[in-house]
Amino acid sequence: MHTVDLLTVGRGEEVVASAIAYLEPLGFRVLGTTSDDEARAILHREQVRLLVIGGGVEADSRNALTAEATQRGTTVVQAQRAGRDLEQYLGEEIVPILEGAASHRVD
Repeated sequence: MHTVDLLTVGRGEEVVASAIAYLEPLGFRVLGTTSDDEARAILHREQVRLLVIGGGVEADSRNALTAEATQRGTTVVQAQRAGRDLEQYLGEEIVPILEGAASHRVD
């Protein structure tokens, strides 16, 4: 059983907060942080279904977080907004993943 549907890690507090504000009303359990240490703590404390790493996260942090999440069975998505605004990216890329995972849940 997963306790968190999505953990988002980014470098801009506004972007992380906006992602949470967009996804929570859709019924997903979402946490977000701008800190690698906090992200690791969440990965250790919670069962996270999906980790989304923002495009501004440095390569060394991205690699370390990916490795840690993968060890815990968390699916990792490297965010690539490709010029889209945040809500469009989330709606087109992340929500379908979460909805697909939710349809296969055994809670």
